[in-house]
Amino acid sequence: MAAEPMKVNGTCPSLETIGAFVDGRFKDREREVIAEHVASCEACYFVFSETSRMKATSQTEFLPEREPVREPEPVRPTIPAWWRTAAAGLAAAATILLAVNMWESFGANGERRALDQLVAAVGTDRAFEPRLTGGFAYAPVRGPVRGTNNSASLTPDVRIAVAEIEKQYGDQPIAATAALIAGDAGRAVTILEAASQIKTSDARIFSDLSAAYLMRGDASAALTMANRALEIERLMPEAMFNRALALQQLNQVADAISAWQSYLTIDDRSGWSGEARARLRILSGQP
Repeated sequence: MAAEPMKVNGTCPSLETIGAFVDGRFKDREREVIAEHVASCEACYFVFSETSRMKATSQTEFLPEREPVREPEPVRPTIPAWWRTAAAGLAAAATILLAVNMWESFGANGERRALDQLVAAVGTDRAFEPRLTGGFAYAPVRGPVRGTNNSASLTPDVRIAVAEIEKQYGDQPIAATAALIAGDAGRAVTILEAASQIKTSDARIFSDLSAAYLMRGDASAALTMANRALEIERLMPEAMFNRALALQQLNQVADAISAWQSYLTIDDRSGWSGEARARLRILSGQP
């Protein structure tokens, strides 16, 4: 009788299931499902590889004595002796790996939740021209363009969200986002410049660094960072928006017109596209 697949936390097969998989006690379709999961899960692949190694070792070192041929008797499915010996060690190893994976996932999810809370708290209160990554809603710029620390103008919800991020994430890129929302472009530049040296293929960091430079009034550096982001992710809306804005601030009219037109090829419906059209009309001398 084939072993029944069992789940851990609704996702990973149990240790016994992986042991049965190594023993070949699953039918074709069941085996394919488990094999696909094992191939994509670091913790389960570790358990599988160690189980396979231990089974091979035990079968080599402890060969059974040859017995006379006799009629087969019905055999009740049992867990092999080699599996019982290895299970305790594998359970500990799997627990450690799964705990590490769950912690990393929780950490990533925690950062995403913190950013979502900041995005929700900001809502449609847009106080600067450049565009940040993270899913911030479009709104026209309200009041004076914020570029230096001006936390007094923040709503209580935004101040709380910013404070929580600063407390939990220190000098991580998400803290730069919070700093930009708070109007502290200098701190954001410091954080993102350091992060860009480590995460050299993260387009979001370079796009937000472009936004930070724009807020600090350095359009030339902003253009360089936007271009760097677009080298990594060619059609990144935030980077394309910031690039066009940088070109406009540098008074490179023809290039800015081309950049806003390029932006509209990937976004022709959002509020950001409406602003792009308005800027394009101004640059083109249209009413």
